[in-house]
Amino acid sequence: MGMFDQGFDAIIIGAGHNGMALGAYLAKSGWSVAVLERRSEEGGGLCTEEVTEPNFLHNLHSNYHSLVGICPVYEDLGLTDNGVEYVHPDVQMGSIFADGSALTIHTDMQATAASFARFSPKDADTWLRLWTEVSGYMDLMVRTLMYAPPIALNDITRALASWGVEDKSEFLTARLRSMSVAEFLDKHFENERIKAMLAFHAAICAYQPHVKGLAVSYPVLLGKIANWHVCKGGSHRLAHALLRVIVKAGGRVFPQVPVHKIVVENGRAVGVETPDGFVRAHKLVASSIDVNQTFESLLDADWVPERTRRDVAEVKYQDATLFNVHVALNGTPRYKAASFDPAIDRAWILNIGFETLADFEQELARVRAGRLPDRPRLNAAVNSLYDPTDAPEGKATGLLRVFAPFSLEDGGADAWNRVGSGYGAACLERWREAMIDEDARTLVRRFATESPLQISQKMINYRFGDWMVGRIHPKSLLEHRPTDELAQYRTPIAGLYLCGASQHPHGYITFAPGYNALGVIAEDMGIEKWWDRV
Repeated sequence: MGMFDQGFDAIIIGAGHNGMALGAYLAKSGWSVAVLERRSEEGGGLCTEEVTEPNFLHNLHSNYHSLVGICPVYEDLGLTDNGVEYVHPDVQMGSIFADGSALTIHTDMQATAASFARFSPKDADTWLRLWTEVSGYMDLMVRTLMYAPPIALNDITRALASWGVEDKSEFLTARLRSMSVAEFLDKHFENERIKAMLAFHAAICAYQPHVKGLAVSYPVLLGKIANWHVCKGGSHRLAHALLRVIVKAGGRVFPQVPVHKIVVENGRAVGVETPDGFVRAHKLVASSIDVNQTFESLLDADWVPERTRRDVAEVKYQDATLFNVHVALNGTPRYKAASFDPAIDRAWILNIGFETLADFEQELARVRAGRLPDRPRLNAAVNSLYDPTDAPEGKATGLLRVFAPFSLEDGGADAWNRVGSGYGAACLERWREAMIDEDARTLVRRFATESPLQISQKMINYRFGDWMVGRIHPKSLLEHRPTDELAQYRTPIAGLYLCGASQHPHGYITFAPGYNALGVIAEDMGIEKWWDRV
């Protein structure tokens, strides 16, 4: 008898963190569960590899975990009891400016305010008031905006009113729904560099600062600005922990088992076709892969209603992706700007190059035009500052990320094969400019690049290199994500659910798409919600 002969209650397509989390909850609820993964390792974007030299552990995609202690999944599934250990850097972020000055964001908000005050005492005071206010509403906002099925913008406005926020807040108002992040920052802050630092935080979360309407989500982003965590030993440890939970609960994860087709009988999803044959799903199939693959590749067109087919074909993806440079280092960098603020040498995540809000507008316009800048603006991170296990003793791993076009003006996406290595060297040169001269000469051992094209080829959910698996825009968020019809995790095909980053809220290690799909499945299938303590 083959391993698939009996079938399973639930078949989940894709072993990314959302699919595995859903599988873990269902297995712990007593269901038989199979998670099928086309790659040879579970985890999706939670992949850690030695791409430069042996024993240098590089997180290729997921590096920043900003919802630890906020997301209910960690506690519900006991992930920290199954091999996951996080480090919470005391200096979370920093900006290094061309004149040698620097800003730093600390877990200690008084230290953050002190850094801000060197540029604007008024802005430092504004920041502390904003931070205090957002922190007070954080649990309500997270539960309402992330760990629940999406609600309409009008309902968010009503929720703010029902919480009494409109009466008490100087920052959280209904007007946010028509504002960009840049407009929010211009309204409340005066110093361009402080605004750039705060906009950088939004931008690396894929919330482009000048997109109208994104300010409505910005308070949630601000609430976790000091909650960025390093997964010790590499982000793949989180994937392995999810695997352990599934297996302990009696579920199975099958690597190297791609799904070729979702099988539908009489309008209901009843299983999947794989290279090893048909696998029956007694209760449901859940897809954690992108909505285009799900409806355009895995389903016979006859089962997809015309409206669904039309709307899925119109799904938009991010117009700015990432170019990555993974670096093996002889130690942790020291920066010239440390003479201004010594804490910059301890900042985990660095902005090098964005100094005004206009810089973001200029950079992203260039990206949309398919062009690369002469001087890359960097998002730099050195995990080894807080996790010395990710490199040999005394050495370090570094990560540079740059906003980039998927398709280049000269040569399209394939042109990355020609220019990628040289662009990686240009990114390294920009980083070296910020270092003290000794480190600039001796620190870099070896580097490896990942172009947007390579990322999309390896992580096929990341269409056009889009790590959020759908654009971050008011027309593609909340009740519109991925389409109006599919926003509630159900599909027009009975027994077929969507649980991946195409769904609300979006990509990143939030677990929210899988968690919210679980809630809908529990309602439909009569599962007791042992995990819901709210």
